[in-house]
Amino acid sequence: MFSFLKLIRIQNLLIIAFTQYMVRYCLIAPLLKVQSNYYTLQLSNFNFFLLVLSTVMIAAGGYVINDYFDVKIDKVNKPERLVIDKGIKRRVAMGAHTVISFLAIVIGLYVSWVIGHWKLVFIHFICAMGLWFYSTTFKRQFLTGNLVIAMFTAIVPLVVGIFELLPCYKAYLPLDHTLSFLLIWKWIFGISFFAFITTLLREILKDMEDYEGDKEFGCQTMPILLGIKSSKVVAVFIAFVTMFCLGYLQMLRYALKDWIGIYYFTIALQLPFAFLIFKIITCNTKKEFRFAGNTAKFIMLMGICYLFVFNYFMYY
Repeated sequence: MFSFLKLIRIQNLLIIAFTQYMVRYCLIAPLLKVQSNYYTLQLSNFNFFLLVLSTVMIAAGGYVINDYFDVKIDKVNKPERLVIDKGIKRRVAMGAHTVISFLAIVIGLYVSWVIGHWKLVFIHFICAMGLWFYSTTFKRQFLTGNLVIAMFTAIVPLVVGIFELLPCYKAYLPLDHTLSFLLIWKWIFGISFFAFITTLLREILKDMEDYEGDKEFGCQTMPILLGIKSSKVVAVFIAFVTMFCLGYLQMLRYALKDWIGIYYFTIALQLPFAFLIFKIITCNTKKEFRFAGNTAKFIMLMGICYLFVFNYFMYY
């Protein structure tokens, strides 16, 4: 059981579930109330749980199939974290991926059908298939794999908005023909963009960490094609762009006199980003690159936790 939990990256799955619940209860719910006291979430708690479960299962299936195809590379890059062929047999891993991904799509189809938009199941299907092709092909190509994972990460908060707001349109649009939920969509896309750009940064750092094994097995990642130094420049540039975007958001919060939000952005996001840039510039060893990648993951988590502050500001 421990090997299986390690294989599916249980800590990452918990962060995915946490993110989706935060977007629902700390972003969409309070903004609905602000727009009108009569507006409430339309998706039941159980159906939202199923939506989260489906998302988490697709991610779990992706982790399994990724490790399945990466056994040889992982023996070089991270032998101490290898699970397949040690704790879990290869055929068991393939079977687990198939069952988990299939059930995730079925659950996604059910939730899509419940809200009256069954075609939304294609989001789940495309993500499941995309993770398969990422593991077999995309991750070995220049920048393609990084962008694919970043886009799928961005979908995590976006899918909450899609499945929560479509039923709201159906319930309230006949009563208010000017209904747009524009402010909610802006925040959701903002969170999705933050997830995208920080994941892209972390993926580039991970490629630098895995340089040796990737090069040995013919992968065409950014550090291999451009070199470590050039990849560092790209990573630092992405970090600076993200800090600039956060600074712009801080200016908007200043206009609203949201001092707690401003302090949160400075202490929990801007300062860690400045530290991360320093670490990227000075990194030379696999251990140091791994630490930088974990720092990027911490920043991602802090970005999601900002929704606690946002929720407090909206209500108080």
